[in-house]
Amino acid sequence: MASNMMLTLLFLLPVLGVYYLAPRRGRWGILLAASMVFYMSASPWMLLLVGASACWSWFAGKKIQEAQTLQKKRGWLQGSILPLLGVLFLFKYFNFFAGGIASLLALGGFKTEPLVLKLMLPMGLSYYTFKLISYDADIYQGKQKAEPHLGHYLAYTLFFPQIMSGPIERPGSFLSQIQKGPVFDPELMAEGIQRIVLGLFKKMVIANRLSGYVDTVFAAPGAYPGLAAVMAAFLYSFQLYCDFSGYSDIAIGMGNLLGIRSRKNFDCPYFARNIRDFWSRWHISLSSWLKDYVYIPLGGSRVSTMRRNLNLLATFLISGLWHGDNWTFLAWGGIHGIWNMCSRKREGEAGPLRKIGQTILTFLGVTAAWVFFRAESLGAAVAFIRHAVLHFSLSYGDIQNSILPFTGDNTCAAYFLTACLFLLLLFLYEWGQTYGKGACRKGEGPYGKGFSLSALWMALMGISVLLFGVFGVSGFLYAQF
Repeated sequence: MASNMMLTLLFLLPVLGVYYLAPRRGRWGILLAASMVFYMSASPWMLLLVGASACWSWFAGKKIQEAQTLQKKRGWLQGSILPLLGVLFLFKYFNFFAGGIASLLALGGFKTEPLVLKLMLPMGLSYYTFKLISYDADIYQGKQKAEPHLGHYLAYTLFFPQIMSGPIERPGSFLSQIQKGPVFDPELMAEGIQRIVLGLFKKMVIANRLSGYVDTVFAAPGAYPGLAAVMAAFLYSFQLYCDFSGYSDIAIGMGNLLGIRSRKNFDCPYFARNIRDFWSRWHISLSSWLKDYVYIPLGGSRVSTMRRNLNLLATFLISGLWHGDNWTFLAWGGIHGIWNMCSRKREGEAGPLRKIGQTILTFLGVTAAWVFFRAESLGAAVAFIRHAVLHFSLSYGDIQNSILPFTGDNTCAAYFLTACLFLLLLFLYEWGQTYGKGACRKGEGPYGKGFSLSALWMALMGISVLLFGVFGVSGFLYAQF
């Protein structure tokens, strides 16, 4: 159930029935019970791990608030964060660092087999760890009062629509909504349904449709023309965006159905005019978390230019490492870190042509960096880019062979054209949100208030999901992080 969005939506239906029949003040209990059942469907014994982590974070938060001196507060903060990071390191990064140490020893002539731990990665480990850290850090900084009710805090930690792939919801807003007791809000439920439709369109109609092509070409780029590698890189950009932002829309929409408002996680990022603009639109919950809890504590921009650049680079390297235990993710983070270091603070107003040029250049750079994000190794990433550049051709034969991986037979042209059609629909929709009078942006508050799709977009996206949705592809790309 946890790996299949359609089953998750079906699971939500009976939960909603029981949820709104319960007294308002007791709805947190229904939410917590549903979240526990959801988590147990993926890994029952892992529920003990996340529960123990949350209980420790909650207890430490109370101690941080009760501490009378700054030294004691800092001690409790460190005591709360270090075990959480230790668990994250053990399950996600131990083998990576053990292999790196073994490689370094081999360079010095000491050959040894690295110790490998065969541990199953707990669902949502990176996401809920960051939620727990931000809770204790906010109490330490005086931004958040310690939550007196353990059940409310567990409901926040385990909130099932978001535990698998985020967004990384901050404790303040969520806990205040739980404390008051979520109410039945028809307008918010309508927003939730519309967000879910938008998310399903992105995920089922576009991301799933592109996944077969991307996987095929990235698995053996040398077997196809260089044009196919270029197409695969561009299509992966759209696949990843539609997969992850689609999940975020669905998760936020499910929260809306339960009376919970959440911040949006994406804001048409491929319309960004520069790399800083991109990171203010992409995975907003993660980028803002890293800014508040990594970049600013390191000194942010209130230091010398060299120190500021090092802070930026460190933040993006941590972002890369957060995504996975592979040198490719560190390379991806390093690329974005250096790019941000070199970017200008703020550009003045530009004409339409310059805006288009800036947007295209930013998208091209982001797409090239995604190759490292997607590749299995640094060598594979370099080989992929090398093949795309050196063997690029627009001959008829290469064009024909470059669309073949969509289906492997003569239906590939039709499949390619339908994929282009749906990408065009998404482009027109997001162009309207960025430059037009999109209802999504009109009067929208920090937690998505006022979001709506027009009747035309609802009909187009809903019908596309029903008639053209690819339902055979389960899971989400960001669930592995």
